[in-house]
Amino acid sequence: MKIAVIGATGFLGSNIIKLISSRHEVIATYVNKKKKRTKKKNIKWKFLDIHKKKKFFDYLEKPEVLIHLGWANLPNYQLKSHLSKELPSQKKFIKDLANSGLKNIFVAGTCFEYGNQAGKLSEKNLEKANNYYSKAKCKLKDYIFRLSKKFDFNFTWGRIFYIYGKHNSRDTLFNQIIKSSKKRGEEINVTGNLVRDYLHIKEISKIIVQLTLKKKNIGLVNICSGKGISLKSLIKKICKQEKIKPKINFTNKKNNTIEPNKFWGCNKKLQYCLKKI
Repeated sequence: MKIAVIGATGFLGSNIIKLISSRHEVIATYVNKKKKRTKKKNIKWKFLDIHKKKKFFDYLEKPEVLIHLGWANLPNYQLKSHLSKELPSQKKFIKDLANSGLKNIFVAGTCFEYGNQAGKLSEKNLEKANNYYSKAKCKLKDYIFRLSKKFDFNFTWGRIFYIYGKHNSRDTLFNQIIKSSKKRGEEINVTGNLVRDYLHIKEISKIIVQLTLKKKNIGLVNICSGKGISLKSLIKKICKQEKIKPKINFTNKKNNTIEPNKFWGCNKKLQYCLKKI
């Protein structure tokens, strides 16, 4: 099977292409030419800028399946360009693929679509996006749903919660912990009482591949563990796994206003899709 992965040099994308390349032909795309690209027999790399006009389906060599993880200007969630520039380009990109005959599409969403809602969040919760990035994501999801009815393709919108693991970007909590554990590492401040829903990168990559390869019209689904864990507990778990002793100062002060102190996802639909569909 030929699978196109958009955003294949990112944390999630780079792990997904490693999973699928042993059994499938992979068309992997990149934007940043400086980022490291995995070299394997079944992976073909292509530069892709969706903001420029192109017959995307032909350029991607007519894939059977799309795993779309790409989005510009992150992690700056408050840029107006998410709505004014990125969203129109994303719409054009997906429409071209659907109009050209692509029948199986997975797109990465975000738990930020729930906005500032606390507690356990299911797909039935109303969307209350409170930044330009999440608002653009919500609009893209609705647009693709309408397209899927018009062009008759299978569509999964994976609303991804939090990811942790090795080889992430330098400014992640995981890498800060590793760095702090070294001999000359600096102490880091962490709001230990914040509760989030975390999945390890290997687990979340496996879930996305499983959902995508089913080639079913799943629609919106939370990709999460279904359990909340405090950052303090998560860090202790990481330290035990990595056998490290970082220099950490735990505080109970909330450090942003975009998210509530405690929220996590409901994964009942996810479990059903993985086991029953």
